[in-house]
Amino acid sequence: MSVSDIKHAIKKYEFPASAKEALIRTEQILAGRSSPSNKLMDAAMEIISEFVFCETDRRSGRRSSGLTPLQQLQLIDVICDYLSTCANETTKNTIFLSLFGGMESQRRLKVLSILASMAVSASSTSVLLAVGVWLQQMGCSSPQSLQLVENVIRDHFCLNTSNQMMLKALATTAPQFVANFITAVTELYLHDVQGVNKLPPKNLLEIITSWVYTNPSLCMSAQLNPAALPNGAIPMAAVTPLAGLIHWCSLAPLYIDTDSEMVEVTIPFKKIKIEGQKEQSVVKNFVNKSLTESELYIKLHLGVLHSLRAGRRTHGPPTAVNAQHLAGLTPLVQGYAHQLLKRGVKLHTDDKLQDCLDRIGQAVQVALANGCVYGNISNLLTSLDTLPENRLLRIIIKTHQQAI
Repeated sequence: MSVSDIKHAIKKYEFPASAKEALIRTEQILAGRSSPSNKLMDAAMEIISEFVFCETDRRSGRRSSGLTPLQQLQLIDVICDYLSTCANETTKNTIFLSLFGGMESQRRLKVLSILASMAVSASSTSVLLAVGVWLQQMGCSSPQSLQLVENVIRDHFCLNTSNQMMLKALATTAPQFVANFITAVTELYLHDVQGVNKLPPKNLLEIITSWVYTNPSLCMSAQLNPAALPNGAIPMAAVTPLAGLIHWCSLAPLYIDTDSEMVEVTIPFKKIKIEGQKEQSVVKNFVNKSLTESELYIKLHLGVLHSLRAGRRTHGPPTAVNAQHLAGLTPLVQGYAHQLLKRGVKLHTDDKLQDCLDRIGQAVQVALANGCVYGNISNLLTSLDTLPENRLLRIIIKTHQQAI
């Protein structure tokens, strides 16, 4: 059947039935082929543009005003139904990326953002896994991904704070989505932008801490479960959220006002031992109570350490943490130390700075000991060696420099 014949058949339907028919026809054009020709790809994109997103007028062929708010909701319902009934993961991802892959259009991104938010509300695994693949293919730090994630945060972690049990369950039902979601989220907070480090909302911090602390392998989910992509597609490497979370946990002591929290921290500790040196204290467990932000970052830090151990690969090169990303901590910590010196504070007496350096040392030690770091480790150690004096960090740097 020619493209004109397919379009003629779809025109028999009114929206949203026409959008549903267009998805079926697009699947027939793209799915099951070893590598669709450029002509077929163009035909599929024309059908999607005209009949799914109503971006062109059917009669004149000119650009239209797009979907009304009601039509957006109707389309989202159609897409959800299609994804939930599509049994083949490759086919599902092929169609989803065809719908939203280019993302030059803010209109489509708006539809996708609403779709992702509704999928979170409904715990729709099929949709969330497709969104997770989209985040990975677009790049979790891309402007489009960050915009989508910001919308989800607004809807589920700021406006609605009574849905924690449902959100916590996503780590089990859609782990690949959650892993890529966290990776994107770490780009939004405690990430120096023009000298400002914005802290994540407490509700968001609580959920991410729960996800990571209770699921040590979660951060590796996107790598352990590669996306099922169409033949000829270029798979984008899954970036784990571990480096971003190490940034969060390490920098948190510098930016949280513990005095204002007005809660005494009484958390049991256990000892871990750095080879050949005295034991170091890290958090052991937590009682079921409302934790302060300081306590949450301590708990998250322990979860990250466990995740780094789970990130060890039995074969192949390390893939969990980029050495360059870790080294990015250095200028941020140095900036804080510089401000202390300007105020006449001795660096070794500042508890916040020393807590930060301890956490960096612990994370680097566990990451390197478990073979999680890829990239130029020598440059990482050299960069860390420029940080203010900290006994634990110096021991770790010296130990691993000798091993290189």
